[in-house]
Amino acid sequence: MRKSLVIIGAGGLGREIVWLVNDINRVTPEWDLLGFVDDGITGTTVEGYPILGSVSSLYDMDWSPWVVVAIADGHARMNITGNIINAGIQVATLIHPTVQHSNFVRIEPGTIICAGSVITTNISLGKACIVNPNCFVGHDSILEDYVSLMPASNIAGEVHVGTGCYFGMNSCVINRRIIGEWSIIGAGATVIDDIPPYSLAVGVPAKVIRKLHNGV
Repeated sequence: MRKSLVIIGAGGLGREIVWLVNDINRVTPEWDLLGFVDDGITGTTVEGYPILGSVSSLYDMDWSPWVVVAIADGHARMNITGNIINAGIQVATLIHPTVQHSNFVRIEPGTIICAGSVITTNISLGKACIVNPNCFVGHDSILEDYVSLMPASNIAGEVHVGTGCYFGMNSCVINRRIIGEWSIIGAGATVIDDIPPYSLAVGVPAKVIRKLHNGV
């Protein structure tokens, strides 16, 4: 029997997650998508999917769907995911059928891995990470909770990525590097040195250009 699913966040990312869910169902019918909840959008999405109410309306439902948090901002995703888990609501993990990974990959609840990504071996992905299309994560790497990889990000082997880090499109990290928590790696950047926590790093090679306050 299919599991009921509600997507939190009806923006672009959330609407892309519908595509991911539909592709999963074409291979193995697993999810019955009920719609979205969102604090800023009402009615329906441009594709016609219903907005069921605000995020808080989830806690008033007399039935308990699975949910997934489709919000790119790591802090918001962390807060909402924590509240949902504390309320006893089940958090879905979504992996596109084209994703390649070994049997030695640990994926925590709420993580989303999109089409064409490769997650090799002995890798840990924390809670509610977002791995956009065509990303690569190499052997023995650790991505802590709420990490966001934009399309075509590449993480080499034995890299440790701290909580809440954000990697722009086509960014890459060479092997055996540490990316401190809540850092942002700019689009197209190439990281060859460790990056301290709460840093904005851009360029080739990537250089820290600004310290961030609480990851912003």
